Amino acid sequence: MKIKHKLKVSNKINSIQKSEWDQCNYEGNLFTSYNFLKLLEDSKSLEERTGWHPYYFCLYKENKIEACVAAYKKFNSQGEFVFDHAWANVYQKLNLNYYPKLVIASPFTPITGERLLIKNNKSDLIKSMLIKNLKKFCVEQNLSSLHINFIKKNQIKVFLDNNFIIRYGEQFHFINNNYLSFDHFLQSLSYKKRKAIIKERKAIDKMGIEVKVLKGNDINSLVLEDLYKLYLTTIEKKWSYDYLTKDFFLNLKKYLKENLIIIAAYHEKKIIALALNFISNNILYGRYWGTYKDFPFLHFELCYYKAIEIAIKLKLNKVEAGAQGPHKIKRGYIPTATYSAHFIFNEELQNIFNKYNEIEKSNIINDIELIKKEYSPYKINS
Repeated sequence: MKIKHKLKVSNKINSIQKSEWDQCNYEGNLFTSYNFLKLLEDSKSLEERTGWHPYYFCLYKENKIEACVAAYKKFNSQGEFVFDHAWANVYQKLNLNYYPKLVIASPFTPITGERLLIKNNKSDLIKSMLIKNLKKFCVEQNLSSLHINFIKKNQIKVFLDNNFIIRYGEQFHFINNNYLSFDHFLQSLSYKKRKAIIKERKAIDKMGIEVKVLKGNDINSLVLEDLYKLYLTTIEKKWSYDYLTKDFFLNLKKYLKENLIIIAAYHEKKIIALALNFISNNILYGRYWGTYKDFPFLHFELCYYKAIEIAIKLKLNKVEAGAQGPHKIKRGYIPTATYSAHFIFNEELQNIFNKYNEIEKSNIINDIELIKKEYSPYKINS
């Protein structure tokens, strides 16, 4: 007798066993882990205020979780980093409702990773079963669309097989080419770029700024308080939105201590700037930074150069320093394609958006190729 799978949906991560969730997330990363999602929820960063309403889908077999998905009903497109405002505008002009929609992503986090989390099973059959159930949920909830953000490249086929649109994006990553030191990395750059970086780093020293890497017990509540304050200053400067609450920052060490790295800048023995980073899947992820006072090149030192130093020292594969940012190119970060999958339940609009998407995809691929060919900071054949 064939054992059937049963889908259960919950709005609270606490209703699921941590061990079962993380067994499904074994190939995922920190940003789909139980602790990270629980921190977002417990800190009240996922509420009406931010427009992220969690739905945790768990596929059970014999009363044990076989697969799970963290999804969010959204009433806006904020905090996603996959921009679909043009699609929403089309809906509005046609007097149709684009919101609410369902988004499968790590909230406020433009980081590629597994989105359909499956325990000890990589079969496309389970993934297609999940997708079928997710689509059914969207229809029952009268949602316009289903979006899976920042999927891995090797997941594209399963979404294409299920009639999704695959959108391309572009980020800039540092790739650790087995460098032995920061100086070794510098030697791989063109003379002009190498000279500029050396000059910028020397300027930090001349200003009397000391940069430290904090982890484990080096991180105390005062540092986390400062991190939250600086997060707010950056939000204000960028006219952005403070999705993350104070409790999120104050509890970072409690929930995510083993993955947490903070790069701190001191001037006259006082903290003047902080950059929040996480390590997961042998990658250093730069997330938020802020400064109490603007110093030339300080942003580059904390968010790019020191991050590269850490990655080289710890033998990490790469640094992902957040979304967008062509200014990262001259600092050793190269363009990399990102991918997301989208299903629009209005078939006519699905076809129209797909045609537009082919143009967008071509433009992004061409841009990445052009940058690598004409604007790479690295020596030819390095």
